[in-house]
Amino acid sequence: MKEKRREDAWEKSHDLTLVQTVISHIKNGSTQLAAFEESASQLNRTAAACGFRWNKELRSQYETEINDAKSFRMNLKQQKQQVRVTSVSSLAYGSIGPKYEEAFNQIIKIARDQAQKFEQLINENSKLKLEINELKNQRNYNDSAPAKTNEDVATEDLQTFIKIMNRARNLTFSKKV
Repeated sequence: MKEKRREDAWEKSHDLTLVQTVISHIKNGSTQLAAFEESASQLNRTAAACGFRWNKELRSQYETEINDAKSFRMNLKQQKQQVRVTSVSSLAYGSIGPKYEEAFNQIIKIARDQAQKFEQLINENSKLKLEINELKNQRNYNDSAPAKTNEDVATEDLQTFIKIMNRARNLTFSKKV
């Protein structure tokens, strides 16, 4: 007998979109509610459905990625504070001279560029970790699912054929009456 499936069932790609969006929002210091709203618009679902799916099914599978995202957010926050403190301290000590000021600005620009590249690498790393987890889950599912034999397939086909014939017989019988 064929397994019943809801028309609005969650697919792996939907889960992956939801996970990537939530992890990205955590990294950027946004709320999970905002992530659910964004995911809802991407997946044509409600934010509540996305939140329920995340909390009920997905969150526990991605604890490592969540912790990595939180650590990334904290590191980014510390880096921004350090840049701010450095800028303020240089202003407090007076003008350091135009020659050094330009060099200092270039160093800050390079540091910001490197921080942005680092963030991109972290995002890519998280996406790759998510894909690896998905592939592991898929492999585990495929390993645990019993393989259908030719006999099983033939039995299913026969049952389907009998159902079709019974429907046809019922249709022709109901037309005669």
